[in-house]
Amino acid sequence: MEDRFKAIECNDGDVLDFGDNIYKVAKLKQAMDTSSNSALEFTLNQELTRQGVEIKQSQIVSWFQDGIDCEILTLGSQSWKKGKVKIKISVEFFVEEEDIQITNSNHS
Repeated sequence: MEDRFKAIECNDGDVLDFGDNIYKVAKLKQAMDTSSNSALEFTLNQELTRQGVEIKQSQIVSWFQDGIDCEILTLGSQSWKKGKVKIKISVEFFVEEEDIQITNSNHS
């Protein structure tokens, strides 16, 4: 996709046209946030487990809202740091780049 498309930043007030439906980016982002429910999280956990990534859970997982407790060890650090990992969904728009043809004129 990156070969023919150029990413541009979307603002909440920008408008997207999906044929018969037109929405502001803010509405799309809000709908994605509220649809990040337990069914989506359950499906994500199933797929992660299928791929060999098992996250032990003592309570209902909240990848999208509160995050999941974990620890991180970064390069150069001498100890683990406690925190949370959270998944954030972003909206990106890729503009089709038009082919620009340059004509060379040879003057004698």
